[in-house]
Formats: sequence, C-alpha cells, structure tokens
Amino acid sequence: MRHCREGWPPCHPPNESGGTYSVHSFRQIQDSLSCEAGCLFYGARLVIPTSLQHQVLHILHQGHFGMQRMKQLARTAVYWPGIDSQIMDLCRTCPTCAEHQGNPPKAPVHPWMLPEKPWSRVHIDHAVNFMGHNWLVLIDAYSKYPIIHQTTSTSSKATIQLLEEDFAHFGFPHTIVSDNATSFRSCEFQSWCQEHGITHLAGAPYHRATNGAAERLVQSFKKSLRKSSLLPKSALQEFLMMYRRTPLASGLSPSEILNGRQIRSLIDILKPSPMHIAQGRQSQTTRAETTSSSSVAKVLHSYKAGTPVYAAYYGPRNDKDPRWVPAIVKKPLGARTILVHVCPRGPVWKRQIEQLRPRYGADQDADPGEVTIPESTTHPPLQNPAPSIVPDTTAQPPLQIPGPAEPMSRWPQQTTYGPDKPRRSRRQRRPRVILDV
Repeated sequence: MRHCREGWPPCHPPNESGGTYSVHSFRQIQDSLSCEAGCLFYGARLVIPTSLQHQVLHILHQGHFGMQRMKQLARTAVYWPGIDSQIMDLCRTCPTCAEHQGNPPKAPVHPWMLPEKPWSRVHIDHAVNFMGHNWLVLIDAYSKYPIIHQTTSTSSKATIQLLEEDFAHFGFPHTIVSDNATSFRSCEFQSWCQEHGITHLAGAPYHRATNGAAERLVQSFKKSLRKSSLLPKSALQEFLMMYRRTPLASGLSPSEILNGRQIRSLIDILKPSPMHIAQGRQSQTTRAETTSSSSVAKVLHSYKAGTPVYAAYYGPRNDKDPRWVPAIVKKPLGARTILVHVCPRGPVWKRQIEQLRPRYGADQDADPGEVTIPESTTHPPLQNPAPSIVPDTTAQPPLQIPGPAEPMSRWPQQTTYGPDKPRRSRRQRRPRVILDV
C-alpha cells in the first residue's frame, strides 16, 4: 500500500531477499492497484494478505464445487499473487473431493489378440434370472461360434458339467476367459481347469469390457428372445441356428470356420437364380445410395398428424413385454418433439423423433383422436336381417292359404347339389383336311 501511495522503487531481481519477490509480482499490475478505506484493491477485487489467504481458500472451497468454480468465485471478490495455483493444489489434495470424484477418461481400447486356431480361447458368462431361467453362455474367440445352455443353477459343479458336454464335442481349449463370478473363482473350478490343462483368466471386478465377447453375446441373445413369440427353449434354438449360419465380416459363418462346413438351415432351401442375385445386389446398391441422401433423412424424421408410428415405452414391463407400442401422431410440438396418441384409446405421450419409429402397413388416414379397435372375431351385420321367430308348440298351426309368390329372402340358402350328369358336346364336327405338302 505504501508503494501504491508514494511510488514504486527501482526494479530489483525477483529472488532477492527482503520480500522483493512480492513487490515484483505486484509491479506487473501496478496500474490496476488502488487504495480505499485502508484496503488494497486490484480492480474491484480485494487483495488478501498472506496471513488470511488460508482462511479465504477454505471459504472458497465450501461446498466442494471443484477447481473451475472456485476460480470463477475468487475472480469476483479476492486476489493475491498465485491464487490460481493454490486453488488447484487445494482441490487436488482435498480427500473429500478425491473420494467422490468422477470416473477418469476411458483408456484406449486394447483388443484381445486373435487366436491362431479355432477353439483355442473361449469366453464364458452367466445370464442370471432371464425369462425365469439361468443361462450359461460360451463363445469361441476365433470363429465366434456360440453355445448357450439353459440351467437351473449357476454353481461351479453345474457349470463344469455343462462345459464338459461342450468340450466332449470340440475338445479342451487352451484358455477360458470369464468375469469374477463366484462360480468361476471357486477352488473347485480352478482345480478343474488345472487338471485339464486350461488357463483361466479373469478381468477386474465390474469391468465388463474384459470379457466383452461373452457380454455382447448375452445382449444379442436377450434381444432375440424378447422379440421372439416362441417359447424360450424354441427361441434359443432358433437364435443359435441363425447366429451360427450368418456370415461374419470375413464372409464365412461361425459354423463354417469351426467345423469346416456350412450348416443347412431354412434359408438354404431357397436357391435363387443368378437373375435374382443380380437384382438383389442392384436393389442393395440403390437402397444404400437413397439412405445416404440428406433428402431422405429429412423425410424419415418428418411426422405429420395422423401418421401411424411406434412409440417407445418406458414404463414397467416384463421380459416379454414389447418395447415399442403402436401410436398415431397427434401433432408436432416442435422441430424434434411430437405428441402421439397411443392405440387404441390410450394416453397421449410426448416423444422425441429418436423415440419414434415408422409403422408400416397401417391406415395412413386414421384420425389420431379416434382410433378404432379392429374386431377380427366379429362379422359385419347383414342388411335388414329378418327377425328370428320362435315357434309356439302349444298353439294350433294356422291354416295355410296359398298366396302370391314371395320374393327371395336375403339370407343365404344352402343348396344341395347331386352328382354331375354326363354332358354331350354340341360342337359340329367338320371333315378332316389333309394337306399335300
């Protein structure tokens, strides 16, 4: 404050003893310093002396809002040389902030090395309490060949029995990769792996990416069973058949890579002609070009009133309940928000365009406010149906007086046809003419 009133001394080296380092720090901002009411101000910020800086830091750190918020708060009221570095040190050394800090940035992906041959490394996992059952999932890392067992227990003994059934077909692998479930980390499972010359690898707890091959198979398996209308066991066999038959990026299917041959499925019954193959390739190319254009993308994201759609359902549901429910667009609320009416006579929801899917095959002119329920079990009434007459068995039958012929009733009459009689042709026969060639 004395230098601010009387003037600044000549410049000295910054590390000279006698406190000239602080004077040198203030010399850089001397034009912004001022004295008022016995206090030194840097602009509108109060300059805090060294003895009170520790207390001011703790006041700024109340609420543990983090480094950036502390700096923004300090820049509105207080200042001293090196305040930003002291705020950073306080936030880094605060034990409370360290205990509740968010996750660090994800490390670069380090994929597993591709095995040299099939059935060298397999990944296993359990899908617990799905569709009322437990499932053991196994996949080969080389061929992506899946095996899924429905089981009632996830114990080590039950897991070993199922693995022995698979290894009796394909042999013992060199390595088994799993998570840290108790059935895989038990002494019984570890000793069984050692007896059969199998190396067991387990990743860190709660880190699914280590066993990513099995985790992805579990997700695909669950999605397929949710969509299927078959029983869980039949849906499982259908999923395994199609998964093993579908070619990978290499052009070969998992069954073809592991077994050396392609399994025969229902799709192999259809043998398309070369013309159909050429048409299919041409349609795929046209579809890819059309989908990539911006004009089609705009059409896909535009929903007019009365358009039938599928709306995402986020309420409580079971494993078999649908994720998308039919609805009709009531009116758009903005560029990305749409009001839909759930069919039939359901509530009105507000959904984003990412939460809607087009519903094909529905009536495009349906009124979003009046959604009719299809009645497949009933038939339309006949026009002017004749009333049903119940005969009175106690009364005497009236005298039948022949009258004029009545018109034919509109009710359908059942007609009985007899056997067909032979019919003689009435075509006139002409004499045959023989040409002399």
